[in-house]
Amino acid sequence: MTKTSKEFELFHEHNCLLKERLVYFGSEYYDEDDCGETGVDFSSAAKVIKNLIYLDRQNKNNIQLYFNSPGGDWHHGMAIYDCILGLRSKITFVGFGYVRSMGSIIMQACHKRYLTPSCKVMIHDGTFGHYGTPKTTEAWSKESIKARRKMYEIYYAGMIKKNKKITLKKIEDMCSFDCIIDGQDAVNIGLADKVLK
Repeated sequence: MTKTSKEFELFHEHNCLLKERLVYFGSEYYDEDDCGETGVDFSSAAKVIKNLIYLDRQNKNNIQLYFNSPGGDWHHGMAIYDCILGLRSKITFVGFGYVRSMGSIIMQACHKRYLTPSCKVMIHDGTFGHYGTPKTTEAWSKESIKARRKMYEIYYAGMIKKNKKITLKKIEDMCSFDCIIDGQDAVNIGLADKVLK
């Protein structure tokens, strides 16, 4: 096996190019009826976090995170978000295809937030569903309110740098439905920095 083919296999197995300091995150979307993984979950988050930490421990040079995902679980997504904030290396985010829901939050942790010309961004309040005793449901409802407030604050911190007119109330209004945004519009409102040519 040649060195090039070995690197190719490793990239497809681990989603990481070591020399180029590039991490790829992509995930499929399944309907609720399909019993499949939905975007950011434990295994996909674990893989991207391990790759980022490994590259960061090698040196402090920039890391590129190539991202194409419908979103996913809040807690696993926040693990990626916190990991990025804790790295010594600066992360350049490049969104392909779609950067929806949790993906748009992860993007806010990165030092540079780029989108490709056809990329769509979607922000919303997310979905919530929990079964159990009334007290358990109440506890998860309170957690959902906290998570939603944290999400608005993350968007605000990312957007205010480019959009001085943004407010938490405007963000809350935008997130009250599936707000689908073209790349350039995402730049204009401060969710991203640049659309790549």
